[in-house]
This record gives sequence, structure tokens and C-alpha cells, in this order.
Amino acid sequence: MAELESKRVFLIASGKADEATSMAKIVENHVPGATIFTASDGMETLFKSENVPPHVVILDSDIQKVAALDIAEKLIRKKEKIAVIIVSPLPDTEHFVDEVVTGQVHILTRPTDQKTFLEHLTRAMNWIAHGDISGYRLRFLTANELLMREGEKASSVFLVKRGLLKAYKQEGEKEVLLGEIKPGEFVGEMAYINGEARSANVKSLTECELIEIPNDCLDKVLFSKPAWSKALVKTLSTRLKHSNEEKVAK
Repeated sequence: MAELESKRVFLIASGKADEATSMAKIVENHVPGATIFTASDGMETLFKSENVPPHVVILDSDIQKVAALDIAEKLIRKKEKIAVIIVSPLPDTEHFVDEVVTGQVHILTRPTDQKTFLEHLTRAMNWIAHGDISGYRLRFLTANELLMREGEKASSVFLVKRGLLKAYKQEGEKEVLLGEIKPGEFVGEMAYINGEARSANVKSLTECELIEIPNDCLDKVLFSKPAWSKALVKTLSTRLKHSNEEKVAK
């Protein structure tokens, strides 16, 4: 996961220069630290993926010299974890059924809008970030995505790396804002400390990048990362201060 945190490598393979440029701009604008390569045909795609293995390949189904499905097959069988987004005129879910279910392969219908593209990109990056033996992983959210629901069982704690979230209670049709969660703060920590269900809903206000830490390895991770322990203490202090201010206001 350290590699994904420090450098996100994308390979955009398309014979359509305008389309490749448009997708590259979206990736650059929404993925901090992105390194973007392009390829204009299938041979170049395979060559570049061998020399600098990408995390995510965005593949035009109409690419020439090597068929897109053959390229995708080679990429997902490599020892490196590579997610593939195939941009296709029509959905073709008969191929790579298992990989589509897990999120390694995505079929993106052309033409598409930016929101849909980002949703697929987010899920592909989540697939890349999963399975790290360190006990924690990266979690990506698009704007207005629910992270946790009040009353559900808590299995993880999150540290916000990028973006802004809100905590709120749902009272009928009305949302009662409890506060905002900013980069450097933990979220979901009270359920872990109290051993109780989630006490509020949490939703992303912007695109977010979080570190998800399973409850059963939180102590170990915090012991190995003093900076995260300090962040947790700071979060708890902020929560306590906010609670005291509310009591005084009442």
C-alpha cells in the first residue's frame, strides 16, 4: 500500500487523442500524486505496462494492433495488481465476470459522463488498495457517498487523509448536523472505544481518501505509527471540546 500512497500510476490506452487527453485531465484533477502515461495502440500498451507496471489501465475497446480483451486478459494475469477500466460502446459483462464483481475490471459505456467515470475510477483504486498485509488499507469516496450508518455494527476506524466529511443524525426527513470531519482526524473511533454500534451517519462532502483500520488490529497499527496515535488523541480532544462547548451553550 505504501507504493499506492506515494505514487499512483495510470496508463490510458486509446487511439483517440482527444479522449485520452480528456480522461488524463480528469485523473490529474481528482487523484493527487497521479503519474499518467498514454499509449496509442495495443502493442505500446503492453510494452509500457511491462516497463512501468500501472495501478490502473484505462483501455479503449477500439484500440488497434492488439485486441482490448486480449490486453485486459494479460494485464489481470500479471503478478502485479492491476485494475482495468474498459471503455466500450456497449456493456460487455460476459467477459471477466469474476473480475467485474470484485472491482478489478470495469466496463465503462461510451459515451460517459465525468461522474460515472470517477465512480469507476474510485472503485478500481479501492480494489488496488485492498488486501494489504499491514492490516490497514486506503479507502476512496466520491462526493456525497455514505461511509457509515447510524446503528450499524462497527468493524473499522478511519483516518482522513484528504477531503471533508460530515457527521449527522437523521430525524425523519431532516438531517441534524453534528459536525465536520477534516483531514488528519479520525472518524468512527467512538464505536471502537465504547464497543457499541455507530452513533451517527457519516457522509463525504467532497471526494475523500481515508485510511481504513480494522478494529481487530487498531492497537497494533497505532503502536507502530506514533503519528496516528497523536492524531487519534487530537481527534478525541476536539470531540470533547466540542461536546463541552455545546453543554455550555445550552
